[in-house]
Amino acid sequence: MKFCHPSFIALTALAVLLSGCENPDPAKTTAAVKSETVATVAGDKISEAELDMAISRLGELDETQTVEAKPRVLQALIDQRLLAQAAKNAELDKEPEVGFAMAQANRQVLAEAYGERNFKDVAKPSESEIAEYYKQHPELFSERRIYRIQELELKLDPSRLPEVEAKLKDSHSMGDFVNWVKEQGIEGKTALVVKPAEQITAPLLSRLTQMKDGQVTIFPGRPGHILVQQLLESQSQPASLEQAHSAIEQALMADKRKELMATDLAKLREAAKVEYAAGYAPAAKAKAEDDKSADDTVERGKAEEKPAN
Repeated sequence: MKFCHPSFIALTALAVLLSGCENPDPAKTTAAVKSETVATVAGDKISEAELDMAISRLGELDETQTVEAKPRVLQALIDQRLLAQAAKNAELDKEPEVGFAMAQANRQVLAEAYGERNFKDVAKPSESEIAEYYKQHPELFSERRIYRIQELELKLDPSRLPEVEAKLKDSHSMGDFVNWVKEQGIEGKTALVVKPAEQITAPLLSRLTQMKDGQVTIFPGRPGHILVQQLLESQSQPASLEQAHSAIEQALMADKRKELMATDLAKLREAAKVEYAAGYAPAAKAKAEDDKSADDTVERGKAEEKPAN
């Protein structure tokens, strides 16, 4: 079973604003309980505060846009209630996969709330830090480009990767390669994407900046899949320091929050008692435990070798 599938989101008209990823705020929660009810769905009330919170997730809206958005957002909240109620009536909440997903979503919201509460007050970077970041990332700013990419995702056993790479290298065109893929019975799907540099992952962007139009690269995809990407064309669209100032400021603050979170998480790990089942411990921890076990065995052996007085 898959959750939050794009087609499902489109079907229910919930989109991002009802994805359930909003960090909980005790003050807002209390207000939601006390605020006016704007709709009731089979006994389940939707408060004005909940509606306002959902609208706030749409970003900055002027008064006219807010008025226009309210009925659509309210209908989305109603649809969400209807689907959730139908799922409960079908006892889907008792299925193991659904239970695991709900528990995971709850933990994720709490984790995000913890990070938001404890690391939101980060000092803004200095102008020199912003200028240095701009200088260090020309691919995102001074040499920024818009990339048009043909993607081919293949469902493939890892053992066949060398075969696919060799065939791709020998193919005269992407069309020839796609025909070979079909002949081999390899499942795949294609997509044409147009993305600016800042929306591309760092590893792929690093490759794209070195590629010429028409060149192809292969990336590992989700488990059991590989991603073949052909750069069709790219267009220069640089951003000045002034234009990028706000984005860089936010990026540097986000990096700082991640550092603080990592430090805090290290302390939590150190203080917590985490026990792993056999075969599941991280490699470093497993080695440390093996080394300790070996040392204990040696010490016991030495003790047994000592002559009795």
